[in-house]
Amino acid sequence: MRAWQAGCEARRSPQLIKSTEGINVSATDDRGEGTPVAVLGTGIMGSAMARNLLGAGFPTTVWDRSAAATEALASAGAQVAASAPDAVRDARVVITMLPTPDVITSVLFDGGVAGAFAPGAAWAQMGTIGYADTAGIASRLGGLRPDVLFVDAPVSGSKGAGRAGAAPHPGVRPAEPRRRG
Repeated sequence: MRAWQAGCEARRSPQLIKSTEGINVSATDDRGEGTPVAVLGTGIMGSAMARNLLGAGFPTTVWDRSAAATEALASAGAQVAASAPDAVRDARVVITMLPTPDVITSVLFDGGVAGAFAPGAAWAQMGTIGYADTAGIASRLGGLRPDVLFVDAPVSGSKGAGRAGAAPHPGVRPAEPRRRG
């Protein structure tokens, strides 16, 4: 379980987080407004996550490299973005469920997502891609966007677990959670 604030120095070792006790997530912020979420990658697990977010009342925008993968989510109430940068522009939380480090790098950096993150956004990278690739991506993002909070939260499990909202993943959070204003 590792969590980084993307702005941390590359040589600083990530902090191990052992508990998510006391962390609560609400579909509305402290002003009672919907907390916008973007999901990039709507395959088996990503689409299940998006459906669960919609069911919990989160305004959810989705994007996938294959437009057909977002059609059912549009019918369920998700906004479908024309591009990955369009999906993340207004999102306070961004979830990526992309299959490989190369795809993540392509979407995030080559595809313009890193520059399009809303100021102070939180990005949960949920693909299972390995420590070295995760650290490299976090470091690169930190150099470009130190305001973006990066959380490594890889999932494992099956389609059934994803649909049930029970896909196992290490509980991670920054060592010192920051308040958003």
